[in-house]
Amino acid sequence: MSRFLQLISNDAERLKYEFKRIGVDEYAFKMAGKGKSLNIKVKDLIPAQANIIKQESLAAGMDAAVSRGTVGCNVNKTDLLLMGNTIQYKRLIDRLKVQPYSLKLFAEELFNFLDKKKNRMLVTPSGELALDEPEIMGILNVTPDSFSDGGDYFLHTDYRRRIDEIKDAGVKVIDIGGESSRPGSTPVDAETEKERIAGAVEYALSSGLKVSVDTYKSAVAEDVLEKGADIINDISGFKFDRDMPKVCADYGAAVCLMHTSSTPDKMQQKTDYANFLEEVKAYLFDSAEMALKAGIKEESIILDPGFGFGKKLNDNYLLLKYLDEFKSTGMPIMIGVSRKSMINRVVDKPPGETALASKIAETIALVQGADIVRTHDISETLDMVKIIREYRKADPDG
Repeated sequence: MSRFLQLISNDAERLKYEFKRIGVDEYAFKMAGKGKSLNIKVKDLIPAQANIIKQESLAAGMDAAVSRGTVGCNVNKTDLLLMGNTIQYKRLIDRLKVQPYSLKLFAEELFNFLDKKKNRMLVTPSGELALDEPEIMGILNVTPDSFSDGGDYFLHTDYRRRIDEIKDAGVKVIDIGGESSRPGSTPVDAETEKERIAGAVEYALSSGLKVSVDTYKSAVAEDVLEKGADIINDISGFKFDRDMPKVCADYGAAVCLMHTSSTPDKMQQKTDYANFLEEVKAYLFDSAEMALKAGIKEESIILDPGFGFGKKLNDNYLLLKYLDEFKSTGMPIMIGVSRKSMINRVVDKPPGETALASKIAETIALVQGADIVRTHDISETLDMVKIIREYRKADPDG
């Protein structure tokens, strides 16, 4: 062990702290950008574009990986993986601005990608919801057959008790669902769904909570938005009902767009992917584009990678491990892992006994950049968020 050599985190604030201790001139603090490494994948380039980008990447002090055969133009298209720090990317952008093959446009797109700021405020009909700190979305399933709490809150006395519990804990947002989305569940019609959730939605609104409704049906969405709901949580990401984007836009609703491979009754039969993470991202980006084209504000869009929806066990943990890759849109990320099979299959316990294991997975997600946690166990999640809050604001300067 060397007393002269130490490993320092690549976090920019951590580097600046060490600059101060060393006595580095403030003018040189921009060097902190050299400590932050970024890997960016570029899709579908022709060989001429890829070869120029690779050459200019090397000249900028970074690197780029391309398909074998690109140099000799023996492939029609190639993806490319850029690897470098923020300072090197700035050099690369400047160099590409004067290159042919539409690379000036690519340079502008790369600049905008790197400059994208994260939305710290969710715009909803009843007002803004700050996302500077982790937000909790309490779950209320008014269903007889949900995987964890089916039947628990089916009576009005039960759902009122749950709503009171969520509000009294200080949670601001409740997510109310009237149709189970557990794997293999049977769909219900819109009228049944509306009848199930009507009382709970009205009581939650009268309690002053922001109400999110878990539905993929535009008829249900229109009904609850008319009553004053703020968020539509669509497990299909607008893919099951093409009227959903317009309905949400007409009411100025915030939306949570999730990835799934199919409807709940079939999704676990469709779990094969050529490139899992890339396909989930593409699905969500397409959903976000649908929302934007319909007139929904970018500041009103949440993305959810859809833990447990059309995914194998390993897929779910890949999402958890690389959740930070979904932050490139700048849109808030919501996660829902509470009591799901990805938890109880690992710890070998029934859903109702997995609160601790669920909190561990949720903590990992928050460290990886999640903004909103959709959860059953409110008290434990509040404690978790307090720890995450201190973790995030910890400052080398104190």
